[in-house]
Amino acid sequence: MRAGRGRAAGLTALLPALLPVLLLAACGHAAAPVPPPVTLSACGSGPQVRPGEVLVICFTNDITAQDLKWRAWGKPTASASGTALVDLCAYEDCHTGSYGTVPITLIASKLVRCPRGTRAYSTLRYVFTDGSPWPGIPANLNTSGYVAGPRRVLPPADQTVSLAC
Repeated sequence: MRAGRGRAAGLTALLPALLPVLLLAACGHAAAPVPPPVTLSACGSGPQVRPGEVLVICFTNDITAQDLKWRAWGKPTASASGTALVDLCAYEDCHTGSYGTVPITLIASKLVRCPRGTRAYSTLRYVFTDGSPWPGIPANLNTSGYVAGPRRVLPPADQTVSLAC
């Protein structure tokens, strides 16, 4: 009987020391759920987080942004700087294809909720930082008279493309 009283007295002595810990544990809030990562899916690519390469114009290799360094990824608007590999003959009827590189900036925006609880950017705007690699080519170019590729996909006049989830 004495041993039982000794243990009870020991626990009673510890209670004041443990009370603040117990109260903090009882009052603690559950951690906020972590939102799913933001992705970008361009031209049929699977969803990617901070992609290093983006095919900008689908169904052609006219503009491919490479070596991308992203800023503010996951925020409502993210931007990346990199290098665009462009087909310099894409919008002229030169038939051979000649490639060059130019600096490019991508701006991803308009976050949307996607199936399976993911989030993705739904708009991508591209800007050639040193000017268009196709100087003198009008924004409303029509390729219907071209011998090669008369129905060729052209970049949008406002340099903005829609993205899928």
